[in-house]
Amino acid sequence: MADNLAKVTLDFHKDKSKDVENTNATSLQAADDAGEGREWVGEPIYLPDEVVLQIIEYIARDHDAQRTLASVCLLSRQWHSAGVSYLYRYPDLYGPNFDKFYNAICPSKNLHIRYSRLSKLVKVLDMTRLVHQSSKSTTARMLGRTKDSLEEFRAPQASFASNCLPALAKCQNLRSLDLSLVSESPPLPLLFRTVSHLSTLEIFRLPRSSGFGVHHNGDAIEWPPKLAELSLSGGIDAHFLHGVVSFPQTLRSIVVEHCPLAKGYAVTHLLRNAIRPLRNLEYIKIAHMPRLSAHAMDDILFLLPQIKKLSISVDYITPAMFDEGHFSHFQDPLIAGVENGEQPSFGQPLSHEHLHTLELTNSGHPNVEEKISPIDIMIAMDECTLPRLRVVRVSKSLHWHSNITSPDAEALSDALQVGSKRDWENREGVFADMKRQDYEKADWAKRAGVWSF
Repeated sequence: MADNLAKVTLDFHKDKSKDVENTNATSLQAADDAGEGREWVGEPIYLPDEVVLQIIEYIARDHDAQRTLASVCLLSRQWHSAGVSYLYRYPDLYGPNFDKFYNAICPSKNLHIRYSRLSKLVKVLDMTRLVHQSSKSTTARMLGRTKDSLEEFRAPQASFASNCLPALAKCQNLRSLDLSLVSESPPLPLLFRTVSHLSTLEIFRLPRSSGFGVHHNGDAIEWPPKLAELSLSGGIDAHFLHGVVSFPQTLRSIVVEHCPLAKGYAVTHLLRNAIRPLRNLEYIKIAHMPRLSAHAMDDILFLLPQIKKLSISVDYITPAMFDEGHFSHFQDPLIAGVENGEQPSFGQPLSHEHLHTLELTNSGHPNVEEKISPIDIMIAMDECTLPRLRVVRVSKSLHWHSNITSPDAEALSDALQVGSKRDWENREGVFADMKRQDYEKADWAKRAGVWSF
């Protein structure tokens, strides 16, 4: 009797479970047909914290994963605690979502009344997509709340002013400061005094609206101790371009652009007296300088013999840039590579031994497409003016990809790739200390040639 009762009970539960499964399947099919989302009806799946972190780290590699990370944080407390730090690490800020983000970081104007732990999770604060959504006090308050963890800050166009500088000076972990879009720049002496306290700052971009006061002493500028990349722009001709300001030896990259008052002789003076003594300098870019003439920068390669990468607008150069005969007027031992005060010998060809990458851009002047051609660079390589050149990047607006110039560009690309292979075989240039198994992974090996952007 007991056995029969147990069997009947077991059969009853089996039939009931089948009915439930059929009902769930029917409901899911109906939800699919109606376009509705499915509801999870099974037991929740538990994953170890290590697995959850690996999944979230994989998702967070993409900077466009804000919505995915936000959905992940809503799954459970486990997923929320693991993903919230990645969600606020690089917030994707734009007009509609800024108020919600601001309220989460700054729940009250007074820090001592309500404190948000989320403020210490922000490492990159990019406010460049905000125009009228924030105010100057809002930006200052955001910097004040995130100062302990902030590593990169990109200022908005209209809501960065002098009242933000006290909070900015307390961002002791800041590595990158981009003020290039600021429309109303604070006084440069005050800005430099603030930046000089940032011991970890490596990248600094000045506002395009920057300008010195008439009575400012350029020798009093103190640079951050680890500054490696500097972008100069705005009305800086009076002090920077005439050599009043000296640059730190830690600089590896300098960008000079959007300086509407700078003339050719002033830029040349800057290159000769302020930038050339920088022994660690590897990269320089010059563009968007409306007062420069069509040949103002022809001397740049021989004024800066130490650079490895050059980005220059074709608006300011001619093929004479690659012609050693054009430089016979130089009587400077540093340019010709002669030491101990000896006069340079112009009987031997001058060459730029370090330049590896040349980038040609267009600053918008008309009829500049044919100023520099692939043939000009090939001639310079044949004459050993550019013996180490391996990468040429060209703006598409220069039409090197047109039917007329395309064969010459392909021939130049082949010559650059041959030179790169020769460097590898002889273990020269960028391959001097490279192991054989690392050759296929090397960026230089894959990038040799002509590229358009």
